[in-house]
Amino acid sequence: MEIRTSSFSAVFDTEKNNFTSLCNLATGDEYIKSAPRFPIISVFVWEDGVRKELWPEKGAVRRIQEGLVVEYPAFGGRSVRAMLELKADGDRLTVSGQLENGGDADIIEVLLPRLTGIVLGPSHADDVLLYPHHAGERSKNPVRRYRQMADGEWGRHWRAASMPVEDYYRREINYCGLASMSWMYYHDAENGLYIGSHDGRFPVTGVIAETSGDESKPWMGFAFRKHERIRPGAHWNTGVYCVTVSCRDWHYGAEIYREYIDPLLEIQPEPAFLQDEAALHQCYNFKHSGKITRRFADIPAVYEKGAEWGVRHMFMASWNRTGFDSSYPEYYPDMELGSAMAFRRGISYVREKGGFSTLYINARIFDVTSDFHASVGEQMAIRTPEGRMIEEVYGPARFTVNCPDDELWQNYLIDTADFAAMAYGCKGIYLDQLASAEPYACYNEAHSHGPCTGGFNRGYLRILRTLLERLRARDPEAYLMTENCGDIYSAYCWGSLTWNGDTFDEFFNLFKYTFPEYVQVNMVDPRGWVSDPEELRAWFYKDMQRAVLLGSILWLGITDHLERHPAEYRNYARRALAFRSRLQPLFKMGVYADDIFVQDVSEGCDASCWRLEDDRVLLLAGNHALRSGAQAVFRLPGRVAAAEAHDTDWNSVEARVDGSTVTLQLEGERLFCAVVALV
Repeated sequence: MEIRTSSFSAVFDTEKNNFTSLCNLATGDEYIKSAPRFPIISVFVWEDGVRKELWPEKGAVRRIQEGLVVEYPAFGGRSVRAMLELKADGDRLTVSGQLENGGDADIIEVLLPRLTGIVLGPSHADDVLLYPHHAGERSKNPVRRYRQMADGEWGRHWRAASMPVEDYYRREINYCGLASMSWMYYHDAENGLYIGSHDGRFPVTGVIAETSGDESKPWMGFAFRKHERIRPGAHWNTGVYCVTVSCRDWHYGAEIYREYIDPLLEIQPEPAFLQDEAALHQCYNFKHSGKITRRFADIPAVYEKGAEWGVRHMFMASWNRTGFDSSYPEYYPDMELGSAMAFRRGISYVREKGGFSTLYINARIFDVTSDFHASVGEQMAIRTPEGRMIEEVYGPARFTVNCPDDELWQNYLIDTADFAAMAYGCKGIYLDQLASAEPYACYNEAHSHGPCTGGFNRGYLRILRTLLERLRARDPEAYLMTENCGDIYSAYCWGSLTWNGDTFDEFFNLFKYTFPEYVQVNMVDPRGWVSDPEELRAWFYKDMQRAVLLGSILWLGITDHLERHPAEYRNYARRALAFRSRLQPLFKMGVYADDIFVQDVSEGCDASCWRLEDDRVLLLAGNHALRSGAQAVFRLPGRVAAAEAHDTDWNSVEARVDGSTVTLQLEGERLFCAVVALV
């Protein structure tokens, strides 16, 4: 049965229990080019100690004014009933429904909507997938790329990797954390496909991209997995999913997602003083793997080194008992580094000199070797349906994952962070892993969440909200930071440490464009894991360029990483920081617009745009490899009245103006900017 609007037509097939046609009426392109292998919905039950997937039996379809209703009488022979509403309006198709568990086993996961067999245009090779792993990825030809990842070419992705499943491949990352948002976008030059989960309850949600991995028989598939327990006799609302067919690129997907999530965000104002910051001085080098590099008595000298660079924000990790990545969550000053008062005196020195400090606390894990693991850690731990704890390994240490939806860990973490700020006098608290590592469902009914399993994200929202309220009751300028990005989490934070490291299609622009008001902090130190000197050098200049073009805070290891490398790195880092600092007043008033005005940029270079006040635009460009003859061409939305351009050292350079077009020659330097006034 067909649904049709002015933008698309969609045909639902009751034999396949899925859409067999999704046609863009503007381009005439049929998106579903091979028969779907899976139904639009499936459920997973926990039965006799085994997780089982159940497919729906043939559904009955009836037409309603806005679209179709599909009713399923059973799943896999069990008395599980579902009713789905498929509604169409303009370029959007929404999917929602109700489930009734009439069986005798718990439903623990729901997969919906699962769309497969998709290729855009005549060839899959030019298709591009935007995927919300951390701050974002952009993969051209994901049919090939995701197979390459599964075959081991991209092993650094760890939990975020594509995995073989039967004769196809799947990437699945959970929201909110490992997945920073709950939407994907697939497009080529003529066609666009958005698929998003629009569920304001924020349950743990798997964001799924699947592929045949076979370029002779290519297809892509997209789905979401909700982790919620539905008891026998219970009803459950699926929430809303949105599918959009258009002729636009991924920026349109960001706009659709913001339209959904904007009313749900509780964006907290950031302290005014932070709006003038361009960098922070990261200090992970107190105690690491049993090795002491600096003690608390060294904090003043370390701060002064950063102050010489104009950096007054000191970010301190590895200060806790036994050092970095050990003894969590025992966050007390390590005795070998000095007393608690020595730690406080060091932080007081920073404050008295006009600086401020952020303290690292891991917000997620419990060291299994702790004296308190058996008595406390096991109570806090997330449990799987089998009742086992989830273990993770970092370096030589093993940890279990705490449940943020349980009041025991919530209250302990809030109190620990609150005490650290009060006792040691720091301005900010950094909550490591909170928006970075995998969220999980928890099946421990002894926890305060009871039978609810999918509240991981809601628990962390309570932690962030309560902790920030406590900190600001004592200091209105207090702030929080997290590792990596999460759309609902970043609303409570000043900065998100968006770290580099994966060479696989990183695209931090995705999160930045979707949420331009959220501050990213980008690592720009030389990559410590790269052994080849030329590769290391190339990555350093490329990482610095990306951070500046995004308007990110520069994460600098002034007394650690940069001191291990030749003076070239330190010298350029200082120059790039000076350039970045000069731009901060413009970033503060501007809105990031990605490459929306970029008409052309030379190969190997990059460019970005910012909308400023008073009909002005900031144009940024980078030539990190110093390619000869490089240029960036911008076409603005009005005639250019004036353009003032500078290079890395703020020397004036020519901005060639022709009507609404501005051309910057990217010669002899790595960073360029222009402020353009429009009429």
